[in-house]
Amino acid sequence: MKRWHRPFLAAATLAVAGTASSADIDVMTQNQYLGADIAPLIAAIGTDGFNDAVVTALRQIAANRSQERFTALAALISKRQPHLVGLQEVWEFRCIPAAPELDGYPCTDPSIAGAFNDHLAGTLAALGPGYRNAGYVQNFAVDAFDIYPGIPFFINGAPAFLQVQDRDVILARSDVATTNVALPCPRPSEDGCNFNVDLPLGALGSVERGFLAVDTTIDGVDYRFFNTHLEVQGNALIPGEVQAAQAFQLIGTALATLPPGRQLIIVGDMNSSPNDAPSSLPTPYMQFDTAGFFDVWNLRPGATAGMSCCQFENLSNKVSALNQRIDLIYALEMPRKVKDVRLLGEVAANKTRPPGRGLWPSDHASVAGRLQY
Repeated sequence: MKRWHRPFLAAATLAVAGTASSADIDVMTQNQYLGADIAPLIAAIGTDGFNDAVVTALRQIAANRSQERFTALAALISKRQPHLVGLQEVWEFRCIPAAPELDGYPCTDPSIAGAFNDHLAGTLAALGPGYRNAGYVQNFAVDAFDIYPGIPFFINGAPAFLQVQDRDVILARSDVATTNVALPCPRPSEDGCNFNVDLPLGALGSVERGFLAVDTTIDGVDYRFFNTHLEVQGNALIPGEVQAAQAFQLIGTALATLPPGRQLIIVGDMNSSPNDAPSSLPTPYMQFDTAGFFDVWNLRPGATAGMSCCQFENLSNKVSALNQRIDLIYALEMPRKVKDVRLLGEVAANKTRPPGRGLWPSDHASVAGRLQY
């Protein structure tokens, strides 16, 4: 679609937007946040400071009270009741004591014990029967390290092993039937694909990320719904070309495999905003625009900025610090109506209890949108 058609079509869509209809599809994207900034951990790989970096990250994750946070995030979903939800950073952390005679220590150390849980299981438990796991792609994971059953670390001289996995998940409302899409890719992973290009981590492998898709039909309209999490923007540690290559693969796969007559919606933490400068390759945002996708946030009425990232890493800031719009909903075809596109979890009332001392549910706000074709 030619670029100059966009303003006219956007105006036309907003002009016909009306009340909710049974033919609407309501979708949502939510980065759940692992609970710590892992940049120092990445920088410490292969150095004498690696153990301290692991322990610091685990203490931060524990302090950020994951169970309370993904319960709060589940409440946002339950209140909104979207048909489909794309979740990113759905982590699981496991600890294996290295010395059985220590009776679980150091995994039971109070400073880190709260880090060890499964965010997906906790989210589904908080949601109850209203939602199910419709599919997931496993991204970065460590369940073995050389001869060890995980990443070795120690506290106060007591050794243990850390196992981790990161997933992107699609949740479906219980009344929404879905079918997993068998996508062609060189690196299949569970119900989706890992990207061909990722960030090397030396002895720990790489920061694998991925994408997956489901098909659904809602009131006679056929949809294909993708969820993804692209690598972060280029910085001193990460070349911007990594996320650019990932976006190229995602967009190419989605377009090449889309059946005729099925509406394509892609959501996720794209780690790319309209204001990002390109590396030697176009940014993901530029690529989606060039490929003809509509950024659904730009189709909503009003001039709200829609900043969705990022709160402080300890989630304790009293005033929201969101200053980037990187959590996005894309539609390949202009919807007939675009309604109720908004941020969720971005106001202090959404913080965990107790009032005044609670945490933001995530360092990202969620983004939801209701579309009709």
